[in-house]
Amino acid sequence: MQLFRINSRLDPHELSKQFAYGDRLQIDDFLELPDAKKLSESLDTLDWRLVLNSGTRHVDLHPDQLAALRPDQQAAILAEVKKNAIHHFQYLYENYPVTDMVEAGQLDHRVLKTAYETLNSDTVRDFLAKVTGVHTDFCDMQATRFSPGHFLTIHSDNAVGKNRKLAYVLSLTGGWSPVWGGQLQFLDGKDRVTGSFMPRFNALSVFKVPTAHHVSQVANFAPKGRVSLTGWYRMREEV
Repeated sequence: MQLFRINSRLDPHELSKQFAYGDRLQIDDFLELPDAKKLSESLDTLDWRLVLNSGTRHVDLHPDQLAALRPDQQAAILAEVKKNAIHHFQYLYENYPVTDMVEAGQLDHRVLKTAYETLNSDTVRDFLAKVTGVHTDFCDMQATRFSPGHFLTIHSDNAVGKNRKLAYVLSLTGGWSPVWGGQLQFLDGKDRVTGSFMPRFNALSVFKVPTAHHVSQVANFAPKGRVSLTGWYRMREEV
């Protein structure tokens, strides 16, 4: 399988200086442009699922399951999500579980398979190790689409036993306006925003785990969704 190409003009030494300021960085033009365009266009055909949490329980609704719910049932689910989001960890967005499908031998999407192999390759992991100073064994992946009204509240990505070292978001949405929301925002210990990464086409955002962050709600007037590949770079064993 021929992998996607990292932008040959990126200088990991210079990027490492920028990453060191706050243990986070958004790298513009991460993939060579033809590869980024091919990847972005391929996601238009995905069978997106609506995902949310009910307390600590993850809920995954396939399109046919969602269509089977009565309007009042759908409204009740959304009302509960909004209520919980006021004071608790809550998420609501669409996804396509790439890693789960790879592990089940069910990923037939050729371009996504190439993306998964690319981000797991020695080339990319070595590049990120030079930029961040963090060495990892592999990454997991999901495709996500934050449509109008979707959000992800404050959390740090620190999960016992997962051995997550770096979080990443490869943004595949172009022409995004800051007033549409959907921004990856970082916070200090007093919930003050200390930095914000706006969705940019072919930009890779990467930051150390744990780091407090959230994705601001996509405005109800946004004309499209915020599409990304996202996940964590991990170690097989804790070090």
